[in-house]
Amino acid sequence: MRPLFDELAKLLATPEGLRAARLLQAAGLLGKPPAPEPRPLPRPPEPISIWQPREIDGETVWVRPDPQPLGDHFAATKVLRRKKAELPLRVVLFGESVAAGYLYAPHVTPAQVLERQFRETGGEGNFEVIDLARTNETLGGLAETVRTSLQINPDVLVLFAGNNWNLLETPEVSPYAPSVLARQRYGRTLREGGVAGPVRQAEEWLRERADAALGAISEIAWAVGVPVVLVIPEVNLIDWETRQPPVWLVGDGTARWHELYAKTIERLDRGDFRGALEAAQSLKVLDGGACSSTWRLLARAHLGLGDREAARQACLAEIDAARYATLAFLSAPQATTEARELLREAARRHGFIPVDLREVFNLPDRRLFLDYCHLTLEGIHLAMAAVAAQVLNLSGMIDETQDWQRLLPRLSLPAISPEAEATARFGAAIHTAHRLLPTGSKRPILEHWCEAALDASPGIAETMLDLVAARCAPCPAVLTAAQQRNLASPYRLTLQHGWRWDHLDADLIETIRAVLERRGHSVSETIDRLLLEHLAIREEGTELLAPVYLWEPLERFYPEVMDFEDLTRRATLRSPWPEMSFCLICDGERDIDLEITLRVPSAGPVRIAVDGCDLGTLEATERWTKRAFRIDRKDLRRGLNRLSLRWPLPVADGATAMREAADRLEIGVAADVHPVLGEVFSLIVRYPSASKLKRNTHLPRL
Repeated sequence: MRPLFDELAKLLATPEGLRAARLLQAAGLLGKPPAPEPRPLPRPPEPISIWQPREIDGETVWVRPDPQPLGDHFAATKVLRRKKAELPLRVVLFGESVAAGYLYAPHVTPAQVLERQFRETGGEGNFEVIDLARTNETLGGLAETVRTSLQINPDVLVLFAGNNWNLLETPEVSPYAPSVLARQRYGRTLREGGVAGPVRQAEEWLRERADAALGAISEIAWAVGVPVVLVIPEVNLIDWETRQPPVWLVGDGTARWHELYAKTIERLDRGDFRGALEAAQSLKVLDGGACSSTWRLLARAHLGLGDREAARQACLAEIDAARYATLAFLSAPQATTEARELLREAARRHGFIPVDLREVFNLPDRRLFLDYCHLTLEGIHLAMAAVAAQVLNLSGMIDETQDWQRLLPRLSLPAISPEAEATARFGAAIHTAHRLLPTGSKRPILEHWCEAALDASPGIAETMLDLVAARCAPCPAVLTAAQQRNLASPYRLTLQHGWRWDHLDADLIETIRAVLERRGHSVSETIDRLLLEHLAIREEGTELLAPVYLWEPLERFYPEVMDFEDLTRRATLRSPWPEMSFCLICDGERDIDLEITLRVPSAGPVRIAVDGCDLGTLEATERWTKRAFRIDRKDLRRGLNRLSLRWPLPVADGATAMREAADRLEIGVAADVHPVLGEVFSLIVRYPSASKLKRNTHLPRL
C-alpha cells in the first residue's frame, strides 16, 4: 500500500495537484495522507518562537512575554491557543521583517490585512490569521517556528521570506569574518578561484541551508496534510541604491575605476545621460560587472534616457552584485535573483503554492516600499491580496478560481490612524538615513519621507525636533527628555524606526531643518542651539573620530560598524572610498585649528574641504604623520559643517595586493580585498588661543 501512496504523492506534489487534493479533502472525498513517519505532538509542550507554554484554566496556551518600552522583533499577539473546531480555517503567517509589517507594526501588519481580506471575501468567521513573523528571521529559525507551530493546529502555512538571506545566512564567507578558520577558508578559495571563488562558496552554502530548511518544512507540512503558500519577495528597485567600492582591480584598475566613477557622476549631474551611459559601460568593463555601484550608474543613465526596462535590469544586477562575500560597506537585506530562484525551485520540488510579488508589483519604488524591502500600506495590500487569492482557492470555500486582479476591487484599503501613518513615514526617513548609501545625494528621498510624514499628520513636526534633541544629547537617546516626551506621544518611535542610534544623523537633521522651514516652522535657531549645546568644539579640543561625529557611519568596512565579542575595536578609522566626512560643529565666529594623525598607502596630498569647498591640502605618507591645518572662520557657518578628507587614489598593482591579501587570509590573519585609501588615528579640532597662535604660525591660512 505504501508504494502506491508514494506514487500518488508524486502526482499530487504540484501546485495544481495540491489544490485538487485540498478540494477533494474539503468535500470529504479524500482524507489526510498517512504520515510517512507519524510523530506525536511533543510532551511537554514546546515554546513557539518566544511564546511560552502555560496551563490556564486547564488548557495549554502559549503566552508572549511583554515587550520593552521600545518594542521588540516579534508579533504582538499575546496568547496562542490550539484550534479546536473545523472553522475558522487557520492560516499561520511566518517570515521576516516584511511579513512582520516593519515600520507599521503593531498598528497594521500583513497578518491583520490578510485576515480582513478573508472576511471581505470569504465571510465572517471562516478564516483567521495567526502572526508568527519576526524581524531578523533566519532559515533555521523559520523551520523551527513552523515545526513548533503544529501545536496550534494550522490549516495553511504562509511563508514570506528571502530578503535576509543575502546578509544573515552566510556571514562566515567573508575576508572580514572574525573566525580564523573562516578567514583561512576564504583565503584558499580566493587563491584558487579569484574573487568568484568565495562568491560560489557562499552560493553553495546558501543553497544547502535553504534546501535543508525548506525541505524540513515540506516534510512537516506533508506529514500533517497542510498546504504551504510561498511568497517570493520583491524589493525596491528604483529608490534604493547599494553603493560599494570595487575590490582590488588588476594593475592600476582601481585608480582608473574611481576616476571614471567621478566622471560618470559629473555627467549624470549635468544631464548628459548618453555620456554617463558610455562612462558607466567602461566602468563595467573595468570591474567585470562585479561592483554594485556600476550597475546603479547604468540604471540612472538608462532612466535618464527613458529606457525603463534596461534600468530595471540594471537595478536587478545591482542587487545581485552586492554579495556578502565581497562587501566593504554594510548592505541592506534584499532578495537576490539567487534567493528568488531557490524559492521558486522549492515551490516546484515540494508542491508549495508560489506567490511571486514580481508579477504583482511593476518596477517598484517608494509607492510600494518604505525603504529597501519593507512595504507601504499599498504594498502590503497588494501582496496580501495575492496571498488571499491562493488561500481562497485552496480552501474549497469559493466556487470560482480567484486571482489577485479579480479579488482586488472587492477589498478595502487598510485603515490606519494619521499619527501611525506619519510615524511609519518618518521611520522610513530615519531608516533611509541609516542604511542608504546612494551614488548621489540622499537628501531628495529623505525630504520625500519627511514631507510625506507631515502630510499624513502635521503634529509629527514635534517628534522630528525630539529626534534632533535626542541625537544632540550627550547621552544615549533612551536617557533623554526627548525619549520621555516621545513615549507619551501618539508618534512613538521604537527600535524598528531607528530611534536608538549612536551617530548624529547629520543628513537627516539638515533635512528636518529644510522641510520644517518650508512648512513655516522657524526651527533653524533651535536646531543650531541643540547642536552647539553639547557637540560644539570644546576649548580643550574635540576628537572627531568619536562615533557621533561621523557624517556617514556606513562608509567604513562593515565589521568596524559592528561589535564582536571576540574582537577588539580597531583604534583607527579606515576609508575604502575616496572621501571621508565628519560633522564639524562650531560657532562660525572663530578660526579652527585641525590636528590630524593619518597615513595613506602611498605618499600624496590629502585635500581638505568644508561643505564641498576645497580649502587646501596636507601631505601624507605611508607612515603615521601628524599634520596641522588652519580653517578660516569665513569658510565656516554657525552650527553644522561637513568636513571632508579627500584621499589620493591608490597606485599599487591590484593583482599583487589581492595575492598578498590571500596570503594573509590563508594563515588566518585579517586582510582587505578592498583597497584602504586612507587611515586616521586622530582628528582633533580646537579654537586657537592667542598663545597657541604664536607657537603655530606655520599653519597655512586659507
